[in-house]
Amino acid sequence: MSDEQPRLMLVTGASGAGLSTALKILEDCGVKAVDNLPLAMIDSLVALEVETGRRSLAIGLDARTTGFSEDAIETLVRNLRKKFGDGFTAVFLTASHDDLVRRFNATRRQHPLYDPDRSLSDSIAGDLDRMDRVAPLADVHIDTSGTKPADLRQALLAKLGMADEFQVKVRLISFSYRRRLPDHSDMVIDMRFASNPYWVTELRGHDGRETPVADFLRSDRAATTVMDSLKTMLEEMLPRMSQEGRPHLTIAFGCTGGRHRSVWATETMAAWLQDMGYAVDRTHRELEATG
Repeated sequence: MSDEQPRLMLVTGASGAGLSTALKILEDCGVKAVDNLPLAMIDSLVALEVETGRRSLAIGLDARTTGFSEDAIETLVRNLRKKFGDGFTAVFLTASHDDLVRRFNATRRQHPLYDPDRSLSDSIAGDLDRMDRVAPLADVHIDTSGTKPADLRQALLAKLGMADEFQVKVRLISFSYRRRLPDHSDMVIDMRFASNPYWVTELRGHDGRETPVADFLRSDRAATTVMDSLKTMLEEMLPRMSQEGRPHLTIAFGCTGGRHRSVWATETMAAWLQDMGYAVDRTHRELEATG
């Protein structure tokens, strides 16, 4: 979204209907998300983030919001729509009374309108009644009853015209097995099966980013076959991960010293992923550690 005109989205609705999940979904698409900001501070935030052309912004408002009232929300929506026109979208989320009761009981969270003199069911009913008066102000309406987060993601991004904007981000790491495995790796590929450039005198001082080492490893049929197999796997995995809203995938390539085979594999995969249009972050742990 960075190449487009910044957008402003107001996300509101019944407590427990998925507002926090919706904001996380938008955040994964590059939108700055702010939850439960006091109503009086919204104009200042909008001026800083959107009017200056910095970035798109999503603001979550619900029963917890300081200053929340139907009249205040109506005034806010009217002013923002007048100022931003098509660049502003109000999103309203709701769910059935029974669904919301089940969610709050399952998570054992206290409802924002909790009152010791009334039941959870009554608190939810009061919130739904108040939010029903806010609903007509919204451009987008989503009922999350019986839905999973992946269903909400698909519905939200489709209604906002953002369904094609999200892609899983891939992090690639090269490392040495002489040290510990990288933290939080989703996949670890052991490159120690490949021919080792370290044992070729003229290659020992180079690393996997350099042409002599890359040429040497590309001549190893086993190494290229494994890399091609991984590409075939990722061709199937990454679109599905993007579709389901998976924000990150981390793949770590390891070898004995962390300078040749793992580095080459990381560089090879990074180049291929970038050609496929994916955002890639690469780290060569041992090379960066030694400068």
